[in-house]
Amino acid sequence: MNRGRGSQKETSATSRGLSSVWKWASREILLGPRGFTKLSHLWLPLALLLLSRSASDLKAALPRSLGLIFAVLCKVQFSILLNDLCDRREDQAAGKERWIASLPGPVGLMITTSILAAGLTTVLLMGGSLRAALAYAGTILLGLFYSLKPLRFKERGVWGLLAYALSATMIFVLVPWTWFPSGPALLGTLLAAVMSDKWIQIHFHQVDDHAADLGKATRTYAVRAGLDRARSTLRRASLAASILLLATLGAVLFLTSPAAPQFIAVLALAVAVLAVSRAYAARVNRDDSPTTSVLNKELPWLYLGLTYLLFCVLPPVLFLFSARREPWVWVPMTLSLLSLLGISWQSSRYRHPRGAADPY
Repeated sequence: MNRGRGSQKETSATSRGLSSVWKWASREILLGPRGFTKLSHLWLPLALLLLSRSASDLKAALPRSLGLIFAVLCKVQFSILLNDLCDRREDQAAGKERWIASLPGPVGLMITTSILAAGLTTVLLMGGSLRAALAYAGTILLGLFYSLKPLRFKERGVWGLLAYALSATMIFVLVPWTWFPSGPALLGTLLAAVMSDKWIQIHFHQVDDHAADLGKATRTYAVRAGLDRARSTLRRASLAASILLLATLGAVLFLTSPAAPQFIAVLALAVAVLAVSRAYAARVNRDDSPTTSVLNKELPWLYLGLTYLLFCVLPPVLFLFSARREPWVWVPMTLSLLSLLGISWQSSRYRHPRGAADPY
């Protein structure tokens, strides 16, 4: 019965023509929660890598920076679309609408592989090293292993959390670091920050999607462990992530400390964002409103404040510091600012509507 409804949806979408599907896809990529804003974890690594470069290196980095952003976007969209294709029947049964699933299977697969090919070509032409190509290939393989059988780590308990977090960390940290090499201390700091945050992201979504995944017999970590245990481990993981994110904030302050105005700006911004996060959490807990975002119900205020600060608010400021030396940095600064606005708008409206919580 569900399979029939899925076929009917595909036929209907195809009969409307590809133009409507492309409009849907463009709107999803540019404005949707599974599109451009998925690059949010790229901006902090890129901003810090550019900030650490000399003026001459920074001047020559524009085309390679744009190539990096495009390659990362291609990989992220490839993973999202691949997961959508693999979960086509389950998503249709759950009422989730995915533009790629409205196309015939071969067409959807051709589009997905074309996006991957575009990303790989960009890495080979602009990555500048074998390490960049290997890191990109590694994150692609982890994305494949997460969604595709026979491995399909998504349904292998804690291995799914690990595969997702590793794949995201490689594309958002390791690939940029191979693009613009820097010291091992900065690499280690960024790896720990992004890895811990992406672990929380996928862990949270599995807890949030527990009932739906249980009904579909999708054996995620939360389904295998049970909801109570999954929530308990999420709280402990959130504490560990908060500690690592605080250490990352300390590293950012250290990097900006040679210039007093920059250090003061970052410190003041950090204090302001964390104070607002604490005040908002206190109000939410006091009111106990039924419309309160599930993010605030499941995750502590310190973690939410730190992840919003580091991956959304700080990058435009750090890009601004580099833009004072080289004007072209206004390009990634503007993109990171648009990402901040998009994530802020999406987070303010997040109530786990049906079909909106899947991290892929």
